[in-house]
Amino acid sequence: MLQKVADLLKEQAFSVLAFSIFGMMFVMRPVTWLPTTILLFCLLGLLLSRQFRMSFSSAIQRNDLVWIVVPFVVWFIASLVVGFWHWGGAKHTFPENAFRIFLSLGALALIVHARSRDAFVMGLLVASVCAALNVWHGWTVPVEYYPRIKGTTNHPVHFGNFAALLMVLLVTIAALGTFYKTRTRWWLMMGASLALVAAVASYSRSVFLIFLCLLPVFVVAESDFLHRWFLRLIYSLALVFVFVVISTPSVQESLRIKAAVSDVEMMESSNYQGSMGSRLVMWRAAWSMFKAHPVVGVGPNKFREIFIQKMETAEVPRADAEHNQPHNDLLNAAATGGLIKLVAYLGIMIGPFVFFRKIFKSLHASTASRIWPLIGMQVVVAFVLTGLTNSNFDLQIYSTTYAVLVCVLAKLSVVSEAPTA
Repeated sequence: MLQKVADLLKEQAFSVLAFSIFGMMFVMRPVTWLPTTILLFCLLGLLLSRQFRMSFSSAIQRNDLVWIVVPFVVWFIASLVVGFWHWGGAKHTFPENAFRIFLSLGALALIVHARSRDAFVMGLLVASVCAALNVWHGWTVPVEYYPRIKGTTNHPVHFGNFAALLMVLLVTIAALGTFYKTRTRWWLMMGASLALVAAVASYSRSVFLIFLCLLPVFVVAESDFLHRWFLRLIYSLALVFVFVVISTPSVQESLRIKAAVSDVEMMESSNYQGSMGSRLVMWRAAWSMFKAHPVVGVGPNKFREIFIQKMETAEVPRADAEHNQPHNDLLNAAATGGLIKLVAYLGIMIGPFVFFRKIFKSLHASTASRIWPLIGMQVVVAFVLTGLTNSNFDLQIYSTTYAVLVCVLAKLSVVSEAPTA
């Protein structure tokens, strides 16, 4: 009986993992509990099962997955080294987020079926509906005046970023997924519309950076009539959106465009208390910390303390000091971990992108098959862009989602079977 349960888990674990990345994100907290649970079972498999270890070893050697494995391992080791070096100030700190990234590598040993791709896409559709329901709940049962929707993610910026990424992935699959039936592709576009509403309802300005990841949909060769039709639809909606934003002051207020203008005006008068001004001051402070400690940085959980000291000594202007990170992944890695973590961070961005690009170029004969590595590149670029204004990898939701997405899409990219829906 136990063996049958183990075999069932082994057969279906990857499909459940692929579904749960987005499929459970807007359903309940904590949003990554199911992916984390599956990854823990993968860790047990690697520790206890010789067959599982052989599957892992075979997968990473056969499919160039070392471009993902090595950077993820280096990131975890770099976090351990930095934590150990600053042991006196961080002796109770284990790099949990880096460990989750390391843990995600167990997914590379799981069995992938043609249905696994369908499970991933179904997770996207479920997420779009749940994200829209979060918006409906936030607007009909407001907990504060003029609320920014945050759903299950605990923060409107996170909700907006993931909803925007969800929209990008749904549009890409709808436009280029010629292996799906026309009806399925229309459902995907409808899901993308719901995700777009959710992204805008967060009133987070960073979502517009993620929308740039749609550019590949416009520049790749047009695959069929539906692709061309979707492009015209997107162009039309973009023009309507721009017109509404330009002509409607209330929309400008909702999207915090006026707030951005106000922040710029405040900075011109040497007032850095606004959102943009605080970020500029934090970036300046982070760069100063890196120059003072270029090898191992100031250590984890030390940014806020040193940032306040720099404001008190007038080394940097006064700004909002409530954050323990500089709202930039590059500068956060450099300030808290020096060159060790900075190089490791560049690795977890560049390595996966190189892998997906290599797979994308190798599949030049089949546009349909190229969609999965293309989505992989979109995910990496999306996290790079959001990392310009946020310290993603200090947060569990970003670390886990990024690592699992990369590993799942890497496996889907190297499986030859087409989806079945």
